[in-house]
Amino acid sequence: MDTPGKLIVGYDLCEDFTQISCFSYKRQEPVTISPAGEEDYSPIPTVLCIKQETKQWLFGEEAVICAAAGEGIRIDSILSKIITGEETVIFDQKFTGVMLLEKFLRKTLMLIKNYFPTEPITQLVVTVRDTQPALVEKIYQALSMLGIDKDRAVVMGHAGAYLYYALSQERSLWLNDVGLFDFNRQGLSYYQISFNRRVKPIVASLAKKDLTDHLSYDMLDKKEVDVGYIFKTLADTLLFKQIVSTLYFTGIGFEGGWAEKIIQSLCTGRRAFLGQNLYTKGACYAAKELSGDRKLEDYILLNDEMITSSIGIRLYADAKMTEVPLTEAAIPWYEVNKSIEVIPEDEAEIELVIKNIITREVLRERLVPSHLPERPKRMTRLEINLTCTSSSEAKITVTDRGFGAFYPETGRVWEFLLEI
Repeated sequence: MDTPGKLIVGYDLCEDFTQISCFSYKRQEPVTISPAGEEDYSPIPTVLCIKQETKQWLFGEEAVICAAAGEGIRIDSILSKIITGEETVIFDQKFTGVMLLEKFLRKTLMLIKNYFPTEPITQLVVTVRDTQPALVEKIYQALSMLGIDKDRAVVMGHAGAYLYYALSQERSLWLNDVGLFDFNRQGLSYYQISFNRRVKPIVASLAKKDLTDHLSYDMLDKKEVDVGYIFKTLADTLLFKQIVSTLYFTGIGFEGGWAEKIIQSLCTGRRAFLGQNLYTKGACYAAKELSGDRKLEDYILLNDEMITSSIGIRLYADAKMTEVPLTEAAIPWYEVNKSIEVIPEDEAEIELVIKNIITREVLRERLVPSHLPERPKRMTRLEINLTCTSSSEAKITVTDRGFGAFYPETGRVWEFLLEI
């Protein structure tokens, strides 16, 4: 693999399996790697094992084999342990989920050294199926333990990785909408990318439909269930009167060949691709964009995790009214966290400006914290913090910070919820 001076990594981290890819500037595409070598698409089991005799840590298939032979202690469900806070005791030593993830990340990322022995990682994107804020933050913590901080690491959901993957293919594949069927142990989902080309920059937005109630993974083992008929009915219904240029199919649910003829029937008038490394390659394309090597600067990529509005606050500064940005649009809601301190002139009125990048609508919201402590003019300092509770709701927290030693802070807090 070539070494262009940039090491761009896409990492698909799932509860059961993990995949890694690096961007090849010679081939101008991500190359998937594994313990078996470059372009071996076999996923790496998200499993650790400690050998009984040597206390050596193993990972992936080697860990599975060692544990199955009774020669070591198997550790799996690492992401679940992080979410639940469960600790694992091994040889009288406690390990948190973050500690286990750090060991797994360290072991798997060492595979890259086979191709880039001296290059530090320029940009890494980790994509996960579940973007619970608690999990995302713990992944960042584990990466930080490896010396990879947020300045060169991003965690995003599978939907975001799919967006980057689809828009990094040749243009003819996304002249119209683009669809993805994902069938894994969690069930069947359908994602469709649509484009609003009437605005600049062009907005590529993603909509998701969960179809698990109609077709679940365990149905594959039920002989009395015609999964082929169910899937084709669902697909035909979803695609009816839809102008879709390309369809992608991914997930272990499509293995076994049962869906091949159905996929062929869905190819009439459109292209179709079946593969198991879409998300790791999408994360790699995302890392390339985020590293500054951009090809999608004329597009805004929106998925269901992202806020669709920018939010600013109107302030008097430098002898004039100005708008200070608190967050831009097209950012995952769980990553929005901005604080600013202000000194009210008279009334502590907070004016927010909310601009929707899809509808171009501009809203102004005025928030007034009630019953502020009585102090002389310009002797109150307020901390304003913006976070989001979902992709459609923002939370503004206002905290009284007093004014130095003259007027101690009261600790009084006001909270406001806004639809965005």
